[in-house]
Amino acid sequence: MKRLLLAGFAILSLQAFAQKSNVESAAIYLRNGELEDAKKSIETAIVNDETKMDAKAWYYYVAILDTIYRNPAYEKLVDTDLAEKFFDGCKKCIEFDAKKRYEFYCKDQAILNSAFMCFNKGIAAYENKEFQKSIKYYQMVLDVIPYDKNEDLKKNNLSEKNIYLYMAYAAIQSNDNKNAKVYLQKLMDLNYDDHLIYMQMVNIHLEEQDTTTALSVMDNARIKYPTEKDLINQELNIYLSMGRQDILLDKLNGALENNPDDITLLYVRGSVFDNFSNDAAKKAKHTRDTVSTIKRKASSEKVAAKKTALLASAANYQKIADEQFKSSKDYSAKAEVDYLNVVKLNPDYIDAYYNLGALTNNKTTELVEKMNAIPSNLPMTEYDKKYNPLKKQKDEILTTALGYFKQALEIAEAKSEDTADKKKEKYSYMRDILYSMQQVYANLGDEKMTMETKKKRDLYE
Repeated sequence: MKRLLLAGFAILSLQAFAQKSNVESAAIYLRNGELEDAKKSIETAIVNDETKMDAKAWYYYVAILDTIYRNPAYEKLVDTDLAEKFFDGCKKCIEFDAKKRYEFYCKDQAILNSAFMCFNKGIAAYENKEFQKSIKYYQMVLDVIPYDKNEDLKKNNLSEKNIYLYMAYAAIQSNDNKNAKVYLQKLMDLNYDDHLIYMQMVNIHLEEQDTTTALSVMDNARIKYPTEKDLINQELNIYLSMGRQDILLDKLNGALENNPDDITLLYVRGSVFDNFSNDAAKKAKHTRDTVSTIKRKASSEKVAAKKTALLASAANYQKIADEQFKSSKDYSAKAEVDYLNVVKLNPDYIDAYYNLGALTNNKTTELVEKMNAIPSNLPMTEYDKKYNPLKKQKDEILTTALGYFKQALEIAEAKSEDTADKKKEKYSYMRDILYSMQQVYANLGDEKMTMETKKKRDLYE
């Protein structure tokens, strides 16, 4: 029995020796440039129970992979998951190196190199739309940051903030709202200075129909970026969808008390007034249609009491319509004042000029209705007497609107198109402005300019 035990002990010792020999063989192969044999030997050693926790084995494993990765001559030995293996090898080398013999390499150099490798793999995965895989690689980069005592990663734009930003983008692209919120919140906690992360967070909560949290995030964003146009517009859209522009208007009025010449705030308030005006005009038109419907019913009603009731109802609705139309004009006047102040403070504010053109053009609606209401069976002299003054007013208003559109066009034409995004923006402005001008020329009866403007607009399609 003792002899059997001794024999068993001898076998175990030989196995251990064999694995340690694999480590030594890998080291020799590495020194001799025989990387294929070195890789085979060390891969055998790191999975064996006798050497899988040996810091020396992991040291050589990392060194061999590092050499393979950096030398094009060994390209055929590069595994598709080399970056992960290299990262894992560095971590194991550090973990098992109790005596810190290999710290100079694994902890101070190699693991930083693994971060760059993983980052590049993350970018490649993102570009291939493998968003979850890219997040995995970015997480490895984050895991390396604590080892970066000289901030070499940060110096190469691989800071914690930037990596979380990449992770957030990847999560958003993969519709992974749960993790996107985690990464965006981390960026906020790290005080990442970009209003877009707040906008993304708001959008996610709105997608999840959590308006309360979305507005809470928006409140924090507006405190941090009080004059950021994108955030103001996003907040406007939220309150618009809720039918609560009144809340935003109160906020804008309060902000303008402290900053009366803030161009962005003035423009947004003008937009709110503009929206109020359009909304009131739509309601007024609907109410007037109701009046017409009731009057038609009254005209055919034979029962006197019912006829009287219908006419009274029509009168009440007419009163409401008049109030709504007056409200529309009042809001339009307020919007016009704000837009004019904007272009006074910034003569190149294209959106304000465009909105002034649209707002002015809309003033002709009431005049057109009056012109259309003139009985066509009147004698020509009497018809012209009623029609011509209205047409003159209409044309004067359209000419003013055209002037605003021309100023917007001049600014748009001067815009740069040296990048794809700038060109896209410029063309969008050109199409919208030229279409509006085309409509104005048509309403003025200027067929020649209508066609010329259309041809010019076609160039930007």
